[in-house]
Amino acid sequence: FSKHHRATFSPSNNKSLEPFDLIHSDVWGPASNSISGAKWFVSFIDDSIRVTWIFPMKHKYEVCQIFVDFFRLVKNQFNKSIKRLRSNNGIEFVNLEFSKFLKDNGVVHELTCVNTPQQNGVAERKNSHLLEVARTLLFQMSVTNVYWGEAVLNTTYLINRLPTRVLNGISQIKHMLSFFPSSPLMLSLPSRVFGCVAFVHSHDPHHGKLDPRAIKCVFIGYPSNKKGFKCYHPLSCRFFVSMDVTFHETQSYFGESYLEIEPVIESLPFPTQDVHVQVQEVTKPTLVLE
Repeated sequence: FSKHHRATFSPSNNKSLEPFDLIHSDVWGPASNSISGAKWFVSFIDDSIRVTWIFPMKHKYEVCQIFVDFFRLVKNQFNKSIKRLRSNNGIEFVNLEFSKFLKDNGVVHELTCVNTPQQNGVAERKNSHLLEVARTLLFQMSVTNVYWGEAVLNTTYLINRLPTRVLNGISQIKHMLSFFPSSPLMLSLPSRVFGCVAFVHSHDPHHGKLDPRAIKCVFIGYPSNKKGFKCYHPLSCRFFVSMDVTFHETQSYFGESYLEIEPVIESLPFPTQDVHVQVQEVTKPTLVLE
């Protein structure tokens, strides 16, 4: 008993051959409220093609209904049925409503052992990867944490379209198109810098002849149900989805880049006596609507 250790885990080489044979899932959160009100997100990762779907949530109990909607989406758009779902033992996955839906639709629920996240490693690693990139997007343009939900969605969009060594150097979306070449859900737009200034064309029929013809917004991503760029106007709390957008990708909507205002500490010899250093506080830039 005194020398008992946990078992080691070897990488699994058993990979599904067909899309939607196995879906890995995990829930992340809670975090502070995003601008859309989300505090959590649930991820669905296909074991075969490794495409990731992310759904922000205000409450953890929304997982069941989100999976039901996702199951129907897969059935209607790809003519496939999810065969297996792998998750942990969280109450958001293990409850009567969820179990009944899985049983009624013939979905096998593969659960991990207690305190053994290694058995759901695909979802765990994917969430870690998403958050690492999302934090980078926030830091790059000094975007405040209230936009974390949009940063995660934007990250998912980008990662799905980047080459990966798991698929021998091709992207998840390209691999998915080899199975579903006519899918309308795989459309892609040119990537833009998250958090940059975006001037959205104004379609207001009541503006005067000398009024501005564009609204200064912040670019926050790509909507799932429209072909356009998603932008946000913080002063009016309005979202815009449009193709008529002019981007200033080197300019942050929120001011200087986080990396640009970080103080640089030079290498100095150790002092022989106490040294008092005065640090000047950096004033937060004020948002101005042009």
